[in-house]
Amino acid sequence: MRPAAVEFGDAMMAPRGNARGLVEWSRRDPWRERMAEMVERHIRRACDLNDIDIYDLPDVIGEHAMVAMDCAFEDCCTATWKDGSNLANDYLKRRGWKETVINRSYIEALRDSVVSLYEVSDVRPGESFLARDLVRGGDPIRVSERTATKTLVQWDVIATRIITVRGVVQMTGAVLAVERGLADEMLALMRRTQSRAPEAAAEIADPEFRTRLETELVNDEMLLSIAAPAITTLWLNDTIRRYLAPLPDMANSDGEKIEFMTLHYRLLPGITVAQVAEALAGTPDIRDEDDGKHWIWFAPEKPGRKGRKSAQADHEDTGRTIYGHLTLGASKLEVMVNSEDRATRIRNILAPILDGLVQSPLVERITPEQAMAARGGASAPAARSLPEGMSPEDMREAVHQFLDRQYRNVLRQKVPALGDKTPRQAVRSAKGRQAVANWLKGLEQNNARLPADDPMHDFDFSWMWEELGITDLRS
Repeated sequence: MRPAAVEFGDAMMAPRGNARGLVEWSRRDPWRERMAEMVERHIRRACDLNDIDIYDLPDVIGEHAMVAMDCAFEDCCTATWKDGSNLANDYLKRRGWKETVINRSYIEALRDSVVSLYEVSDVRPGESFLARDLVRGGDPIRVSERTATKTLVQWDVIATRIITVRGVVQMTGAVLAVERGLADEMLALMRRTQSRAPEAAAEIADPEFRTRLETELVNDEMLLSIAAPAITTLWLNDTIRRYLAPLPDMANSDGEKIEFMTLHYRLLPGITVAQVAEALAGTPDIRDEDDGKHWIWFAPEKPGRKGRKSAQADHEDTGRTIYGHLTLGASKLEVMVNSEDRATRIRNILAPILDGLVQSPLVERITPEQAMAARGGASAPAARSLPEGMSPEDMREAVHQFLDRQYRNVLRQKVPALGDKTPRQAVRSAKGRQAVANWLKGLEQNNARLPADDPMHDFDFSWMWEELGITDLRS
C-alpha cells in the first residue's frame, strides 16, 4: 500500500454525524491500511489520469475531495475482507455499546447498503424528495432530507446510498451530484458489464468462482456492491477535468464568438408602435410571432427552400436557424443576438427600414464569463429593474408567453443533443423518445436552478411533454 494513501486518508477523514465513532475506529489497525486501500480504489485512478498528486486534490477541487473521501469510507464500511471481517461489524462488536440506538441502526444500515444512481423529483425544500433508482428500477421513494433539498432541483441525478433507519428513509453522508450525460455513461458501463458476464465467466476454469462471477454481475444488487469505486472514479475524473479545463471558446452556429448583445432602439417622438411594426412586417427573414409585439430573425433561407411553403404555415420555418429576437414595446424596440457579427448585420438590415422611426441604438453586451458570473449565487448582481409601469406579475406573464413562443419554434428546429433532429422527428423512435425526455428534463432542471424570483423559474414545460406525446416518461 502506498504511504500517500494512508496519510491522505488520515488527513481527509473527519469525525461526523452518526458515524463519528466509526470514523475514529477506521484509524486503527488493521482498518487504517484497509481504508487506504479504498482510497486507492476510489481516488488514485482519477488523480493519475489527470496527473495530479493525491495530496493536491483538495487544492484542485476543494470540498469535492472530501466527498470522494466519504465515498471511499462508506465503501470500506460495506466491504467484507478475505478474513471475513467488516469494519462496521468490528466497531459494533467492540464499541457498539457506547453508541445510541439511532447510531447503531444507522451503522447497520450503512453496512448493508449499496450505492446507486437516483433521479430526483418532487423536491420539498427542507423536508424531502422523491428518488427513482435508475439501476434497479421500481417506483420512486420518498427520502427524508433537510440540507440537500435546499440545493437539489427537479431531475438532478445523484449517486448515493439510500437506507432506512428505524422507519425513516434517508441518504448516507456521501452524495455525488452527477451530470446527466455522465450518469448515462455510468449506466451504459454497468449494462455492458452485465451483458458480457457470461462470456467473461466462461473463460474461468474454477467452477465455483465462475458461478459467483455470473451471479454477481447479472444481479443488479450484487453489481452495485462492486461498482462503488468505478462510480466514484468516473465522477471524480469528470470533476477534476471540469476544474482544470479552461473556459472553451464559445461560438454560435456560424462559428462566431459568443457575446450576448441587446440593441435598444428608442422610438422617435410622434412615432407609433404600429408604424414600426408595419416597417418590420415587410422585412425578409423577420417573422411576427405575437401580433407585432415579438419577432424572430431567421437565417436566410437556403436556395433549395426558397419559394417552398409548407401545408401548414406554422411550420414553414421548421429547421431554420434563429439569428435573433425582437421585442417591440410602447417606446422602444429591443433586438437580442448572440454575437457582434450578428449585431452588425441586423443593424445594417434595420437601418434603412427604420430610418426616421427610431434613434440610433444603444448597445448592451454581456460576455459568457459575465453571464456565468451572474448566475453565481451571492456575488450575482441585482436583478434588472422592471420596465416602467410593469409589475413582477406582468413581467412573469410576458416572459412565459415569450418562452411559449420560443419553445414552439424549438420543437421544429434541429437540436444537437438529439442528433441534429427536431424534437418532433426524434420522438418517432423509442431511443429518440428517451433522448427527448432527457433533453426536456435538462431544460426544466436549468430553470429550476434559477432564483425563485426569476420569471423563468416556474415556467411550465408540461405542454411540451404532452405535445410530443411522451408524458409517460416524465414520472
